[in-house]
Amino acid sequence: MPRTKKSKDTKSTDTKDAGSSAVRNRQHKSTAKTDGYAPGTTEQLQTQPTERGAVQSPQIPGNVIKKLVAFSVTLLIAPILTYFLSLNFVFAGSTTPAAITAAVTANIVLAAYVYAAWVEESDDNSSHSKRKSD
Repeated sequence: MPRTKKSKDTKSTDTKDAGSSAVRNRQHKSTAKTDGYAPGTTEQLQTQPTERGAVQSPQIPGNVIKKLVAFSVTLLIAPILTYFLSLNFVFAGSTTPAAITAAVTANIVLAAYVYAAWVEESDDNSSHSKRKSD
């Protein structure tokens, strides 16, 4: 059987159909209800109504922001400080070991942040389950 080529009109129609289904999918996702719960959790979202009665996005607790800022500043300062201190006082001008020390310091700060977030989340989950059982 001889092959027939698709006409340009058919190709453009297929593209339009694919594009319109993508738009429909985006619209469907944006109108999905969360029922007041954070995605993936059983904790209800904290929302506050605005002047017009519309609900704003959830409020981020102050301690979370403080922890993020503290770890961000530490991540900025600690590796640089470690690099120059080890360069001048420990490795006597050898840059490679000083750079390795700075990289290890940055990884330690990142690991500490992940651990702090993990502990905070497990504390929140355990206190939530305690409240639920009471």
